[in-house]
Amino acid sequence: MAEELMAETAVSRKKMILADVALVLAALFWGANFVVAKAALDLIPPFTYLGLRFIIAAVLLAAACWRKMLKATRQDLLAGLLAGFFLWAGFAFQTVGLLYTTPAKSGFITGISVVLVPFLYILVTRKSPGWFSFAGGSLALVGLFLLSGASLQPQLGDALTFICAIGFAAHIVALGVFAPRQDPVVLTIVQMALTGAGSMVLALLFEPLSGMFSHPPLVWGAILFAVLFCTIGAFLIQNMAQRFTPPTHAALILSTEAVFAGIFSFLFWSESFTIPKLAGALLIFAGIVLTELKPVLVAGSARRYEA
Repeated sequence: MAEELMAETAVSRKKMILADVALVLAALFWGANFVVAKAALDLIPPFTYLGLRFIIAAVLLAAACWRKMLKATRQDLLAGLLAGFFLWAGFAFQTVGLLYTTPAKSGFITGISVVLVPFLYILVTRKSPGWFSFAGGSLALVGLFLLSGASLQPQLGDALTFICAIGFAAHIVALGVFAPRQDPVVLTIVQMALTGAGSMVLALLFEPLSGMFSHPPLVWGAILFAVLFCTIGAFLIQNMAQRFTPPTHAALILSTEAVFAGIFSFLFWSESFTIPKLAGALLIFAGIVLTELKPVLVAGSARRYEA
């Protein structure tokens, strides 16, 4: 019995490691998109960009997986709609907030979702993720502050961006609840469709209608990159990976998006990667390592206790 339990634990641990590696890949795609989208957003309004990106991604993935959509249950659809609402709210408030604050502060405040996830997790599941998650999240938050180079002078956009952080944190917790039970492909398609439709509604309300679909090749290239790698690829990876790793752990790993964004900005935009930024990146990785060591430390403690 003990041997079976140990074997089962080893398989579960292996699945979690593979899920963590997959989430790093998703974070890499999102980090790269900061550089790709930056040039495009000088030529296309933000909500139009988000609407086109998510609607095209939803249509392509639904066309490729239409059999799964036909078999989708009511629970799959409801789960996708709820997770999609949180995802849309995160993007919407982040985009509007960015109009009234700096990109550095926007990146840092969005990263507060790392420490919000454990609290939301307790609120939803009535279970504590343990002090490892809080400690790892705190290290990552300090790292994000150093990496962004943000100041602490409050602005209107900061409050809006904080709501965005709540939205993204709620999205990660929702996936932690739904991903193990619902079809990850259906979950991804419904989320993308709702986020795209919601973004397009905001585009129609607040952005110019003329030329909504007539953009230069640079813009369509950026949208295509975002559709294939940062939307279909990354969100499909996230929905599948969160079947095997806790939400608090997923939030920490996804915070490496900021690290990858800094690296790609350094490589392609000649943005400086200073010592404080390097220290911030190391703190984020330290937070992740701390949570990765949790099963090892707990297992070692149990063995010592049994001995």
